[in-house]
Amino acid sequence: MPKDIVSVENAFNMLSDGLIGQKRYEVGSFREFIENIWALSYDNPEYFKAWHVSLLAEDIEECVETGMNYVGVLPRGHFKSTILGHAFSVWRLLKAPRDMSVLYLSYSDGMAKYHIAEINKIVARNPIIPELLINRNPKADFSARFYKNSQPMEILHGGLFSFKRGMHVNGALIADDVLRDPENPLNIGQITKVEDHFMTESLFIPLKEVPVIVVGTPMMPGDLLAKLQDDARFKSRVLPALDPVPGRRVLAPEIMNEKYLLAQQKARPKSFASEFMLVPHFATESYFDAEDIEKCEDDTLRSAPATKVFKDLKSGDFVFGGFDVGKKKHPSHLVLFRKRGELIQQIHSSFLDGWSYSDQIEYLNEVADNFDLSSGYIDNTRGELEDRGLDARWRGMHFSQKSKNTMASVFENFVHGGILKIIKDARQKHQILSVSNELKAPDTPMGHGDAFFSIAMALQAVHDTAYKFVDLGSATDWVNAISPGETPESRKEMDGEIKGLTEEQKKNLEALNPLQMEPVNAIESATSAPNPQCKEGACNSNFWVPERGLCIYCGFRK
Repeated sequence: MPKDIVSVENAFNMLSDGLIGQKRYEVGSFREFIENIWALSYDNPEYFKAWHVSLLAEDIEECVETGMNYVGVLPRGHFKSTILGHAFSVWRLLKAPRDMSVLYLSYSDGMAKYHIAEINKIVARNPIIPELLINRNPKADFSARFYKNSQPMEILHGGLFSFKRGMHVNGALIADDVLRDPENPLNIGQITKVEDHFMTESLFIPLKEVPVIVVGTPMMPGDLLAKLQDDARFKSRVLPALDPVPGRRVLAPEIMNEKYLLAQQKARPKSFASEFMLVPHFATESYFDAEDIEKCEDDTLRSAPATKVFKDLKSGDFVFGGFDVGKKKHPSHLVLFRKRGELIQQIHSSFLDGWSYSDQIEYLNEVADNFDLSSGYIDNTRGELEDRGLDARWRGMHFSQKSKNTMASVFENFVHGGILKIIKDARQKHQILSVSNELKAPDTPMGHGDAFFSIAMALQAVHDTAYKFVDLGSATDWVNAISPGETPESRKEMDGEIKGLTEEQKKNLEALNPLQMEPVNAIESATSAPNPQCKEGACNSNFWVPERGLCIYCGFRK
């Protein structure tokens, strides 16, 4: 006998003990139904008196009474489908005054069929429910059609994309794990399509005031589950396995105790984070953890208007910008940061949805003037903004894997350095967290990781201007790179200069840390460098070739 099937002897004992008694045909509230009837299908009926089960039942009752919808986000193995999907579907039929239909949706029809088969099994082994709901086709695993007092009752099933607006149900819509495909893991683009389809199609299948119950585990920051938690039409409940609410360490110790959970966390930290702690799955693979970004967010910061002169600048402040140019279907994104001492504060953020390139140029030029921009980078990989009159303080940057890696490393250093403060903005945060470890981002209408790269460019501008930043690689790499403004003739000349370096000087070049985050002391660097008039922060004696009277960094000749 399967572990979770209650024995006949146990069922009769429970009945004789008066658990049901004269109320065997009184379904009662959802909570009463779960504890007194539904639980009889299982070997451990006491599990259904767990704290979180009662909480979920009360939530559902409130939603049914008030006409609200519901989104429940719970960990693996804690009855989320059992309570919010299976039990609720049956309870709705049992409480119906007339014929009723419930639609059970999953990502695929195969997964929805699995849930229907589970419901049939649970109902069949229950000592009470089959007397109230007469199965019209007991031999069919994937059909849940019943009679109740001669009224037809049914639980339909389907894949998310199988049903269109033309179909309606009068009992409930259950959307159970529509972000997961058991056969093929969904990519980020598919998860975004799920959200679009659900909000524009599935949400309109139930008739007016018929409850919609959405159940699942989050897959990415800002996915469908996250959106519904911010939707006024939905009541939400998010309960991780550990520390679900203040003062409660374990969600359901009857089901999974702390020792077991901590062992799982140690053995499989990433899967534990997504499956038990409800950290979006793709966030565990993202470049930044959500906690890292949240630590940088400052509730007091506001985005200053771009069309007005920014007056909150003091002597010694500098403003740096980053601008990620979007394709036609993606927004462009602009960020500005103020450097005051060691503190780097975001002072502006704007998404330019559907803007023409000429309007973007005008906007960037206005921003450069109003904020007294020191310097900024724009993504000029495709050259959309070239030769359009862009202010020279905005410098083009070509995106390559190397340049993206460099920017991301600089971004990471600032995040973990404790000196970066950013505006608390949901769209910006979503775009930052959508970028993976491979520096790739989903292609969505909301953006394409735009905020990540615009911020990375702005911080690169900060770093290049205010910090020592040398990325020469080997001496050979340095020789092979052509600097801006270099001619073939000057390159040939420089080849000869490099060949004249001593072995010690070559070692100095190769030993340089590509990410030196030490603040530049302008006076110190100027006096120690071979060229006292040099304004390059990284210009120092390591680059001086005395026998040739040449600084190979800034080109100064004695």
